[in-house]
Amino acid sequence: MVGAFFVGGSAYLHAYSEANGRGIMMNRAIGAIDKTAGVNSFGMMYQWGRKDPFTPATTTAGKDTQLYNIAGTPINTKSSNGIGGEWTHSSAKASNIATLTNTPSTYYTGGGGVPIASTGNLSNDWWNPATKTLYDPCPSGYRVPPYSTFNGFSTPYWSTHINNGITWNDSFFPASGLRVSTNGQFVRVGIEGDYWMSTTYNVIYTYHLYFHPNYTTHNVENYRSFGFPVRCICE
Repeated sequence: MVGAFFVGGSAYLHAYSEANGRGIMMNRAIGAIDKTAGVNSFGMMYQWGRKDPFTPATTTAGKDTQLYNIAGTPINTKSSNGIGGEWTHSSAKASNIATLTNTPSTYYTGGGGVPIASTGNLSNDWWNPATKTLYDPCPSGYRVPPYSTFNGFSTPYWSTHINNGITWNDSFFPASGLRVSTNGQFVRVGIEGDYWMSTTYNVIYTYHLYFHPNYTTHNVENYRSFGFPVRCICE
């Protein structure tokens, strides 16, 4: 399984603008090994509310990151769509946090674009905009950003290739694509960028940052069963 991601030192930080003042945000997504344009800036993919990640793509064709077992032997990860080998897909709903924690390599879709949890089951054990929770994937001292964190995020038109993304407040946001809500497969890698927020819209949708070549919005809502990266902010 993918290990925890440790961040330390000011090299990983940059300022961000928020409605109520200034704050500090990491200059890369959780799990990214570089902060500049290219596949190394792609971060781990999270279904909303989960502490355990899924790996990012390594090409625009959606080839998954190679995984290894404890002995260092490569795991046969399917390269065509990002689900296979270590990762499995389930159309069931994971209606509680215990299920998600005990099955970290299962991508839950609930039979389609429905939320991971059963309707109405929102718990503060999951990600929370007011305070960091036990299941927040960010390292100590950081948390998943709440609504309004990305206010002012904008960009002109940009072409589509693997190195594209958006620079905001001197920090690069790659177009790392996403894992789709229906089956966990990679789509729009190198074309689209999506980053989770901790604030929920309702029992089905959660807010996230979204951009592609012709459009950018800093507060759009979508199904929690999508897989997006996370840019942590200071608590």
